[in-house]
Amino acid sequence: MRLNWILITSLFALAMVSCGAPKTTPMVEVTPTVLVGIPLPTNTSILMEASTPTALPNYDEGQRLVQELLENNAGCKLPCWWGITPGKTTWIEARPILEKVSLFIGGQESGESFSVDLHVLLPYPYGLDAYLSHSYYIKNGVVNYISVFNSDLAPNYNLNNLLTVYGQPSEIWMRTNAKAEMGIQNYTVDLFYQNKGILIEYSTGNPLQEIERKLQNCMIKDMATPFIHLWSPEAENLSFQDAKKFIDTTNLPEPKPLLEAAGMDTKTFYETFKNPATDVCLETPKDLWP
Repeated sequence: MRLNWILITSLFALAMVSCGAPKTTPMVEVTPTVLVGIPLPTNTSILMEASTPTALPNYDEGQRLVQELLENNAGCKLPCWWGITPGKTTWIEARPILEKVSLFIGGQESGESFSVDLHVLLPYPYGLDAYLSHSYYIKNGVVNYISVFNSDLAPNYNLNNLLTVYGQPSEIWMRTNAKAEMGIQNYTVDLFYQNKGILIEYSTGNPLQEIERKLQNCMIKDMATPFIHLWSPEAENLSFQDAKKFIDTTNLPEPKPLLEAAGMDTKTFYETFKNPATDVCLETPKDLWP
């Protein structure tokens, strides 16, 4: 599961810090701590390199700024993220914003196209057990695409709140497995807003209930740890099949349209989960999935 992989990567990074990283591993020394870079998405082949060290001017100020950004997103709506708009904001403009709130900025920062990853300075009372990371992809000096793992730190992006603010998605797709393995049964719902440049993945790894050869997920209304993928819809009018390149399909089969997978159309999903009842569930035929 993608979330598990991220948590494992975090623990590995901390172990590398305490034990000392090999000379071949790029590291960035920052204030107040040191972390190593996280892997890029599997569809990306850009080689990660250490960037200019990031020194936080003020630890408490950085935490306060992160809290404000989690609450108000710098006053802008997606696909703008923390005041950075894909297709408009240059990397020269974006980097100073991110330097104020980052524990780590690392990546290749040269050439026509490059990518940068960062770890965010989490506000009190969150700690290293919580996790928030961003990836920025830059083309011709302009931020082209943003990927965010938001954990559950910003209620604005809980499923019902997102539907309330951004309306009915253009399309909804889902993925799951037919059975649990080692107590984990991956289940993901992908909300695609074609005209807004937004693709959001809501996932859970809890085993599903099985009733008469149907898999039942009654936790979808509580999904609150999305992966958020953002781009400029004016610059790139992506279909879902185009935008699918942003998501990780390593541990799940290919997405299926919600109507095929769960017998529910997009409008019904929107109206159901914008203000979900306590007992609302999604069902999908077990035989539909490997």
